[in-house]
Amino acid sequence: MENTRLWQLYRSACRRLLNEQDRDPHSLTLGCFDRRHWGWKLVDYAEATFQRGIYPLAWWLEHDDSLSDAEKRVLSNCVTAGLRFSVAIQHRDGSFDQAFPHEHSFGATAFLLHSLLYAYKVVKEQLSAVDAREIESALRRAAEFLCHREETHGFISNHLAGAVLSLLYAAEFFNESAYEKRASVLLSAILDHQSPEGWFLEYEGADPGYQTLCIYYLAQVYRMYLSDERLRSALGKSVEFLSFFVHPDGTFGGEYGSRRTAMYYPGGLALLGNEMTLAQSMTCFMQSSILSERTLTPAQVDIGNLAPLLSSYALLLESEVNNQVLPKLPCEQENVVRDFSEAGLYIRSTPRYYAVLGTANGGVLKIFDMSARTLLWNDAGYVGLIGKKTLITTQMTESHGDCDAAPQDISLETSFYEMPRSLPGPFQFTLLRILNITLMRSIFLGNLVKALLVKLLMRSSRRVPLSLVRNVHFGQEQVEVHDVIRLSRRIDLKKLEYGRPFVSIHMASARYFENFETAASALHRIDVPVGHLLQNGVQENRVVI
Repeated sequence: MENTRLWQLYRSACRRLLNEQDRDPHSLTLGCFDRRHWGWKLVDYAEATFQRGIYPLAWWLEHDDSLSDAEKRVLSNCVTAGLRFSVAIQHRDGSFDQAFPHEHSFGATAFLLHSLLYAYKVVKEQLSAVDAREIESALRRAAEFLCHREETHGFISNHLAGAVLSLLYAAEFFNESAYEKRASVLLSAILDHQSPEGWFLEYEGADPGYQTLCIYYLAQVYRMYLSDERLRSALGKSVEFLSFFVHPDGTFGGEYGSRRTAMYYPGGLALLGNEMTLAQSMTCFMQSSILSERTLTPAQVDIGNLAPLLSSYALLLESEVNNQVLPKLPCEQENVVRDFSEAGLYIRSTPRYYAVLGTANGGVLKIFDMSARTLLWNDAGYVGLIGKKTLITTQMTESHGDCDAAPQDISLETSFYEMPRSLPGPFQFTLLRILNITLMRSIFLGNLVKALLVKLLMRSSRRVPLSLVRNVHFGQEQVEVHDVIRLSRRIDLKKLEYGRPFVSIHMASARYFENFETAASALHRIDVPVGHLLQNGVQENRVVI
């Protein structure tokens, strides 16, 4: 029955994908999945990563025995059109664009190659010889680009894992050892950057949400190379780490991660469940959450994440999920004490509650009721206003912040930072496009600008003269939070609040609507008496959950 319901969810999401694709046989953009470009005509280029939509459609075509002949013909035509359009927007060096024209994105190319290769195999027999040659030439160029270029604006493990899988598929398809060697180099880099605590690096730290996407790719790599013991060990550590961020209410991850994502990609963990019982436990628990809509599903996410999430669901449908006797997840256990000090993540539970404290992000704290399996407290840190428009926050990733941890008491000290907030206007977009079609045609200069944009949107080095010492006491029945805020010099502080979720950085894959309970937690806040703080230079706040 559960498998039937998953299939219903999958088919419904695929129909949504079909509505994103231009299927008009007379259109200039036949096969394009960027409806903003071909339909609304509000965007001046087609984002290539949306072309990943051909993978779930091709998988549907290959695996759904209930499809009629007419449905198969329609899907085959859609996949074929998607391949042709992907080839049409590819650069001569084999790369694709995601964020702006002439980007030559490593990540976009890494993600697309695997999808294109798989789809091509599914519909190859229906293609003309000319189309087949053009597509295979494009696939080779993409693999060559990944062999000779690097991603320079940050270390993003899930991007590199996507490249590894793509290159291994290309190596197998083209019988090209150079692709396999490059994949081995990239895989070694991922594993070299893995923390002994089990997490893979995502920009500045650990992000459980994106780590499930990383596992989606690496689990398939492991399936291709079962003899790789180093990879198996790394995956085992990763699964153990991720298991602590499954919440009792069925949600996953959130603002305590380096990228603040609450996304759960189930496919890789389902695949690993064949030989890792903890991964099977996560799969069973989260599959129930998916079907009860307690976590994000393809029905909720936007087009940017629809294809990769749906592709992960395809792998979930491929995998065997059985409810044998499995180990309990941490969120199902009492009296858990687990410290991931490098990640700045601390887990505490009693028969009363399950708590996750993110010290690396300024003291983000989530607490869940163990018996009711509901959210009790969802505090992403402090937000304040200086002057008329400058927001400040404690929610800024500091991997090496000051923290003292004991089983019952954890204390941390962090600074307040100006919150990086930026929305491009017509002038900025005009300037960016001029740069895109001139100087940024150079991959070196384009990558330099991209790195500057990442720094602008995701990091802040602008400290303000406010500091926070947060002490959290984990009792048997309740959690006590004692905050001390200190002001080192006078500022024009207008307001200050805490106690509700928010995201302090640019992250398109964060801030989805999970469910009404998590949404309602954003309606509550605790206002700090700013006048007292400005007058005395210190303010203490206490809350008992």
